[in-house]
Amino acid sequence: MKTKLWIALIAGTLCVSAQAQEALAVWLPPADQVQAIVKASYGILAAQSQQAAQLQRARATEVGPGEFNLRMSQQSRRAIDPGGRFNEQLLSLERPVRLWGKAGLDAQLAEQSRKAASIGYADALHEASRELMRQWFELHKLALARDGAAAQAALSQELNRQAQLRLKQGDISQLDASLAQAELQRAQSAVAVSQAQWAAAWAQVQKRYPGLPEPAWPTAQGDVPELPAMQPLMQEFLQNHHELNLRRAEVQGLRLQAERMDRERWPDPLLGVYAARERAGAESIVGVSVGVALSGSARQAHAAAALADANRLEAQTQQLALDLGAAFEARWWSLSLQRQAVTGLQAAAQTQAQAVQQSLKAFAMGEHSMTELIQNRRLAQESLRESQKLQLELAESWALMNLDLHRIWDFDE
Repeated sequence: MKTKLWIALIAGTLCVSAQAQEALAVWLPPADQVQAIVKASYGILAAQSQQAAQLQRARATEVGPGEFNLRMSQQSRRAIDPGGRFNEQLLSLERPVRLWGKAGLDAQLAEQSRKAASIGYADALHEASRELMRQWFELHKLALARDGAAAQAALSQELNRQAQLRLKQGDISQLDASLAQAELQRAQSAVAVSQAQWAAAWAQVQKRYPGLPEPAWPTAQGDVPELPAMQPLMQEFLQNHHELNLRRAEVQGLRLQAERMDRERWPDPLLGVYAARERAGAESIVGVSVGVALSGSARQAHAAAALADANRLEAQTQQLALDLGAAFEARWWSLSLQRQAVTGLQAAAQTQAQAVQQSLKAFAMGEHSMTELIQNRRLAQESLRESQKLQLELAESWALMNLDLHRIWDFDE
């Protein structure tokens, strides 16, 4: 029964993931282009170097700090009975030996460091992808404003042309014609402003992300599917959260480090072999040596401090998990309400567009003034723009959530 339940849950997750990718594909640049751009960025190159340094430090921890120590001495002996002067030499080779399970703990510490290095690099990839996604949707919003201003200018141009033609025919007053011309000038100014904002942002993004395609409003938009239940989704989010996993790895590393320091209360012996040549070679000596440090209370204090640091970081990690869970819950409710708002605004935009058509007919029959026509058209454009803007914000929220769930743009290695 449990096996069937797990199969159903996995199938449901894969279905939701496929729906998410399908709905977001029309809004996002191709994943392979994003991966190439992100991994070529200087931030990720720096993260790779940092990971390489952490891996080398882990290797150093695993092999241990002990090194061979070669010692040589030359001395001159002067003897009275029998008299004479003799040259003597001493050669010794020493090395500390890790006992008391220290080598095993060092291997565990090294493995934990490798794990933290891997999570840190994955987190750098995720944050770089997240920042690119935010920049992409900011460009999308500016492109939407630019295209909306251009569409409004085109409508104003046509309205002004018709107004001037009807003024010559005596169908409208000079005031109405002036209002149409003023509306055209306002729309042209809005086009200039939106194009300038777009050009500045696009130039900056091209410098930062060379090769990123220009965003365009999709012709066929995928609907955001029904959100899954919040609690399973939150658990998936917390399980895959890099910063939280990195904190957990650091807590485990500090606990291992505290245990390793506690083992230092039993110092490592220093083992050596030596050979001596005395009385100009008349006597030869070969032996072994053992040295043991007499530990004090400082080692125990260091171990207790490391354990206290681990407890502190674990408490901070628990608080971080609570904060991230609360933030995710707020995002889930916000996304759910955004879906409802988009539906309402789209219906309002369609109603306003129908009202403009009726206003055009009324204006042609002399029942509406130019002011009323311009106002109705402006309201229709604003309603359409607000609907599209909220739709874009909904797509951004949905994309960021799926990115944080590692369902899209998952470039972890």
